Amino acid sequence: MNDLPALVDHLKLLGDRTRLRLLALIREEELSVGELSEILNQRQSTVSSQLSRLREAGMVLDRREGTRSFYRFRGSQRDEFWDLITRSVGNDPVLGKDRERMDQVLLDRRGGNWLDQVAGSLDRHWVPGRSFASLTFGFSLFLDLGVCLDMGSGDGALLSLLAPTAKRLICLDSHPRMVEMGCKKASEEGHPNVYFLRADMQDVPLEDGCVDTVLLLQSLQYARAPERVLAEAGRLTRAGGKCLLVTLQAHEDQRICEEYGHVWRGFDKKDLEGWMGDAGFVEQRHSEVSADPRANHLQVLSLLGEKKV
Repeated sequence: MNDLPALVDHLKLLGDRTRLRLLALIREEELSVGELSEILNQRQSTVSSQLSRLREAGMVLDRREGTRSFYRFRGSQRDEFWDLITRSVGNDPVLGKDRERMDQVLLDRRGGNWLDQVAGSLDRHWVPGRSFASLTFGFSLFLDLGVCLDMGSGDGALLSLLAPTAKRLICLDSHPRMVEMGCKKASEEGHPNVYFLRADMQDVPLEDGCVDTVLLLQSLQYARAPERVLAEAGRLTRAGGKCLLVTLQAHEDQRICEEYGHVWRGFDKKDLEGWMGDAGFVEQRHSEVSADPRANHLQVLSLLGEKKV
């Protein structure tokens, strides 16, 4: 979308309630005109007319199957308009009811078998007991963090996850209120192996090689000199110990910095690898994912390094 008229036309197209509801549905599932009509409780002629406009604008694709036409979403999952829409109306009750009726329509289409309904799209469906939180706590049973330093821990939001996996957990943060609330949380939840330390990530008052694991979980964006933070992580980690860095990839969303106080708009992977290498870490693994549906234009970088022996 390289010119103002095209942008205006795009906004006008998205400025209709029925078209937004249709796009929200076919963004998740390929649906027929009849199914969409049933879900929205609108006449097929009305639904067909709106779908035609979306197809002409290149936002949806259609295919014929016998006498029926099926529609699916064509836009990018990282489309800036859909990111805005998701943040604005993602929890709208009308859209929620539409999704419930869509699930029933799909169940009827596939003969009432839930497994047939979700095959091929299981990642987009709610399953009782399965969530990112429950899976994360399950996977945490594999962990043995030893003496662990959580740099930029905040108020200890991850205490219940990390404390049981560590021999000792040192939570470091420079913000007095965060440290105060973290100490309170550790006491209330009964974590005798947790210690909160108020200090700057760039100058940690601990001796060399005193920890087995260093965690930097979405905290490096707040550092004035991130290379110094990683140098400190290298100094504090024993030979053979590990450092896990999770941060945002370089982005252009200044709003994120303004709202959340980030000093940096993410980082380039090459810079992070260079700083970790300078700190004495050898990279073992890395990943690059877009994992937040509320801000899917942001990429998350994770790097795992081991301290050279």
